[in-house]
Amino acid sequence: MKKLSDILKGLVPIALIAIIWGAGAANAGDVLDQVMKSGTIRIAIIGGNPPYSKMSPSGEPEGYDIDIGKAIADALKVKPEFITTDIPGRITSLQTHKADLTIADFTKTVQRSTSIAFTDPYLVVSLQFLVAAGRKELNSVADLNKADINVGITRGGTAEQNVPLAAPKATIQRFNNEADVLSALDAGQIDVMSQDNLYNAQLMKDHPDKYKILPGLYSHEEIAIGLPAGDFDWWRVVNTWVEQFNASGDNGRSFQKWFGYALPPIQTQY
Repeated sequence: MKKLSDILKGLVPIALIAIIWGAGAANAGDVLDQVMKSGTIRIAIIGGNPPYSKMSPSGEPEGYDIDIGKAIADALKVKPEFITTDIPGRITSLQTHKADLTIADFTKTVQRSTSIAFTDPYLVVSLQFLVAAGRKELNSVADLNKADINVGITRGGTAEQNVPLAAPKATIQRFNNEADVLSALDAGQIDVMSQDNLYNAQLMKDHPDKYKILPGLYSHEEIAIGLPAGDFDWWRVVNTWVEQFNASGDNGRSFQKWFGYALPPIQTQY
């Protein structure tokens, strides 16, 4: 039986084979090497999504996702550099190599996994709908399923797919970030805001008489860390860190700090 190398020699020039194999070897571990040599890990975040992340009065990012980024940097003995982006930028910052990781309330999906990589999840959330407390006529998702009901979502988020499944007749209004959606709801520009149950819980805690959550959960979303595609060594290191973060109880303690209650189960039940 002929060896694979002999077969390849008969198909393509030897020089081309060397280029192909050499390129694969050069790419292995590029991000990990760069992070360790530079002493800095670049992390894409969203600035206005409390309690996941927000800007402090001094202009520094803080929140649950920020603490995760700092903990990864500490484990690698490097400094974190946070890069604020918008919802679509969570992917493009990785594709353009402006960021080494994205930690930004980032749902792991098949579609996104065709262009970037994800770790195992560190959180599981579900889509909910939130309205102003004074909207007495809006009490269920069935009340939203009308063309004259405007639902605000973040552009490029999973709500793009999930909201039409729950209320196919509703009119969708797209915004760049969660803060803009909330501002539009407060201003009466939209009737409903779609966001995950943990974000909504924090909002209700901060403003108990201002909003109400409609009954029901309309998605199952695994929140994970995004990485550039094609670098197994980098994924291996970061994913191992996530496994230990979950198993050690550090995740539960960090979640309790920022959300004020126990971490929901992460293990998927089928």
